Amino acid sequence: MSEIHHIRIAVAIARACRWIGAAALAIAVALLLGLFTGRPVPTPAAVALCLAILSGVTATYLMMRVELDRTLFEAALDADPNAYFAAFDQSRAQLQLGTPPRDARPVAERVQGLIRLVRTMGYLLILQVLFALAGFWMSRWPF
Repeated sequence: MSEIHHIRIAVAIARACRWIGAAALAIAVALLLGLFTGRPVPTPAAVALCLAILSGVTATYLMMRVELDRTLFEAALDADPNAYFAAFDQSRAQLQLGTPPRDARPVAERVQGLIRLVRTMGYLLILQVLFALAGFWMSRWPF
């Protein structure tokens, strides 16, 4: 499989991942609004709901990282991918953004990094839903 195909797969995954980020953000906003505008919530339920909100915020941050990677991969489609990423790494090092690259990373390794971010977002969304369900369940307890 050529590098262009790897990049196209990465762009498609990043675009599909927008739904995970949107769901996580929507759940976090709904929980936040419900937590501050609803009836009093017992402490264990409030902790679970706050953990759900934090999971959603973390997933939203990762969504921004995935979107950044998507734009980089889309720009690499119009150029020689290896030369594009080498220039990008050099520019990033000159601006002192992140750690300096140790050597040129292959495109497949970069795509695998994006896939790890997407998987982490999926796990965070699942964790968020579980914390939200636990919080709602605990809020029904008579204290």
